[in-house]
Amino acid sequence: MKVEVMPSLLSGRVEAPGSKSDAQRIVACALLAKGVTTIHRFPEGDDCEAALQIAQDLGAIVSRKGSTVEIKGGFPQAFAAGIRNPKEEIQCGESGLASRMFASIAALSETPILITGKGSLMKRPFHDLIRALEQSGVKIESHEGCLPMRVCGPLKGGSIHLDASLSSQFLTGLLIALARANEPSVLEVSHLNSRPYIDLTIEVLAKFGVAITNDSYRRFHIVPKAFKGTELTVLGDWSGAAFLLVAGALSAPDGLIVANLNVNSAQADRAVLEALQLAGVKFEVLPDAIHVKQSDVCAFEFDATHCPDLFPPLAALAAFANGVSVIRGVSRLKHKESNRAKALQQEFAKAGVRIVLRDDEMKIYPAAIRSAHLHSHNDHRMAMAAALLGLAGARVSIQQAASVSKSFPDFYSDIQKLGARVKFQ
Repeated sequence: MKVEVMPSLLSGRVEAPGSKSDAQRIVACALLAKGVTTIHRFPEGDDCEAALQIAQDLGAIVSRKGSTVEIKGGFPQAFAAGIRNPKEEIQCGESGLASRMFASIAALSETPILITGKGSLMKRPFHDLIRALEQSGVKIESHEGCLPMRVCGPLKGGSIHLDASLSSQFLTGLLIALARANEPSVLEVSHLNSRPYIDLTIEVLAKFGVAITNDSYRRFHIVPKAFKGTELTVLGDWSGAAFLLVAGALSAPDGLIVANLNVNSAQADRAVLEALQLAGVKFEVLPDAIHVKQSDVCAFEFDATHCPDLFPPLAALAAFANGVSVIRGVSRLKHKESNRAKALQQEFAKAGVRIVLRDDEMKIYPAAIRSAHLHSHNDHRMAMAAALLGLAGARVSIQQAASVSKSFPDFYSDIQKLGARVKFQ
């Protein structure tokens, strides 16, 4: 699908989508829980649908009515090393979190399970997770450290070391799975980035009655415990909201309100508010919402090491600043749906914006946006970043625009409701 986005003035109120990070963690814990978990405001999106399907394939009973999902856990008893009647293969689509999280959970089973995916996910490395799982007795066959990967447990627990430099998602999966292993575990972790995502994992586990302690994020102590089914509501997504907030900062002279946001959330991308403040953007924190107004954007410097998903919206914001902006943490972008640093550099250049990559820094040189044909690289966040250039700059067309279905399928319709001129082709 191709979409054209044209300069527009935005106003009104819109709800942030549900957080796929929160929703997928909830699904994983519900799979391992005793009893039924009821999840309200479950978000649409390819990644969340993949997580539900994986839970079913690993033995859970899943039912859905509107935005409410019920999951009956797949474990046959309170403490059992194994999953009930798992399928021989689970399909993760293009979800990095699902593949990295459910790989550890699948390793609880004594039955070999093949983990596979689609698209760019098949090129993402799993070497660090493989080494950690093998330390706990899991047998693994992989395609040169990538998917497809066959795991055969049971995951036993014990003393494990994980190099988390590539992704904190490996740690998320291990924390959840080890909480249902046969033995207590001490998980030593080195080079951890994106600590807020681990806080979110620990927060979700606590809602299922599981407590995880750690020593300054270097050593995690996990005592296996029965997960208890519960009732909860998925958090609003700061990752998707970041694009709406930047849209307001660039194109809403009378302001717009982004609702369904909790400023006390453990989500890493809540840090977008810090970045907006550094850029001189006018915004007000309301109960469960942010009111943002079009502002003269100042050049800013921001470290996105722990929140790398903010690179695309913040690069778009920087394209309209009054000077050169610097975003740090580029090393976190290589193994996303695209190599986002290179993709941003390539696509923004078509619209007249120069991006320089050096070491771990991205420098964005603002310029008058020119009309351009941009490509999403089949990356949902790239598609939304391209749309921001169109909203506040000049007409852009976006190839593979449907990639937003991964995390924010209503993105185009939501900005249309706010006044955006969007044409579908």
